Amino acid sequence: MPRKFVMPDPADRSKNEPAVILSPTQVLGLYNQEQERSSDKKTRIVDSVKETIVKSAKDAGWDEAEPIGNQILLRNKWSN
Repeated sequence: MPRKFVMPDPADRSKNEPAVILSPTQVLGLYNQEQERSSDKKTRIVDSVKETIVKSAKDAGWDEAEPIGNQILLRNKWSN
């Protein structure tokens, strides 16, 4: 059974380390898990995959989610 992919928790970040990068494997894994009941599984990272994961990240509480190539940068902003 394949491992479950989990969206990183923004509360686990600190002011000194406010960001995390999702690898291409994580991006596809998260997308395909969300599409588990449909036939829309992907083998390549296309714009629709990036858009879905960015939306999921923002729904999970990340302040910023930015696609960079086949990776996605997740970042929290901290007020002083």
